[in-house]
Amino acid sequence: MIRDIVIRPESKTEINTDNTAAIISTTGGSASNFAVWLASLQVETHLVARVGKGDKVKLVEEFLAKGVQAHLQEDRKLPTGTIAILVEGENRTFFTERGANKNLEVGMMPVDLFGDVLYISGYTVLSVGTEATQKLIKLARHHGMTIICDPGSSSFINEYGPDNFLEAVAGSDILVPNLEEARILTGQEKTALAADQLNNDFPLVLVTMGAEGVFVKNATTAEVVEAKKTDGLDPTGAGDAFAAMFIKEIIDGDRNVLEAARSACDFAADATKFLGGQPK
Repeated sequence: MIRDIVIRPESKTEINTDNTAAIISTTGGSASNFAVWLASLQVETHLVARVGKGDKVKLVEEFLAKGVQAHLQEDRKLPTGTIAILVEGENRTFFTERGANKNLEVGMMPVDLFGDVLYISGYTVLSVGTEATQKLIKLARHHGMTIICDPGSSSFINEYGPDNFLEAVAGSDILVPNLEEARILTGQEKTALAADQLNNDFPLVLVTMGAEGVFVKNATTAEVVEAKKTDGLDPTGAGDAFAAMFIKEIIDGDRNVLEAARSACDFAADATKFLGGQPK
């Protein structure tokens, strides 16, 4: 759970002076955004996260208004995390303070929340470590859940160590890295080679490529699904929206992976039409 401060300059940024910009502040974070997008598709959704002291009640109410049942741990020392996002065209620069996320306790997750799908944000791995992530994955597998992981951040993966990260999320059914994350995790520059290497450990790999679409790789498929053309305003929530729609299609069970990816690409394109990472 992160507080997003999204900044979109109205012209080229000038150093050491004022810059006119559109600025919004909203709840965010990869897992939170995914949860809200999924709930917007009429899927029962539960979010487990950690926030600063005094923020729990109001945030539970806010998420409930968005259709998400939030199970929030309250940290006595660290504040709710904050991230400032500078949006310049299709490029984004993130300035992150993890805050209470550093102390997330996955062992406190109620077992009765386990349903069809477990979504793990890569940021969670960085907060709780390999051992706790593996315990969570094994518990989810025991309950017959489909496990999807979004690695989340190329710089944090480098910090954690690509091999350590892959060890932490081993056992996931679906991996959804963006192209830069896929390259860091594999050492491969070419998209197809990176996806193929990741597919050795994950049954389904979806390498998102922004305006170029997504590369879909499993045992029978290696194909690019093109993105829908759109004049996007802010790509912040596109990846989370993509994952949400893909999972919705898989849960419904009436589309194959390529059809689900096409639907998810269209949904993600629409998610870029406004500032912020969650639906309005």
